[in-house]
Amino acid sequence: MSDVGLNSNIYDISSRYLEILNRFLVEANYDSTTVPPELTDELQIFLQQLSDVAGRDFQIQMVAQIINGYLQKHSDGEKPDIFLRNLFAHLDAGTITGKDALRRISVLADALDEECDASFSRIRLGK
Repeated sequence: MSDVGLNSNIYDISSRYLEILNRFLVEANYDSTTVPPELTDELQIFLQQLSDVAGRDFQIQMVAQIINGYLQKHSDGEKPDIFLRNLFAHLDAGTITGKDALRRISVLADALDEECDASFSRIRLGK
């Protein structure tokens, strides 16, 4: 596969999961009391896929590596598994639209957004 093809796939996969996070964030930031349940379900499925190391398909493995690398630089020393565990705690407690949970979801979105930007730049440069 060419570098452009590889970067196109990275962009496509990253943007697909970024869309899940962004749709949830838009709704939760607009009115945290009216987030459609299907968006919460999509978010929960995505988080479960990230946390299930043994059952990851290659796309989720790639997304997990992107997020883990980003968290190592931007999560104030909190390990990725702890970061995800704290998000699950918010889901379980019904506080997934609270300030801390939204901050954490935003960090995940930032990780994928940064990768989308980088892979798009590589596509444009033909690298």
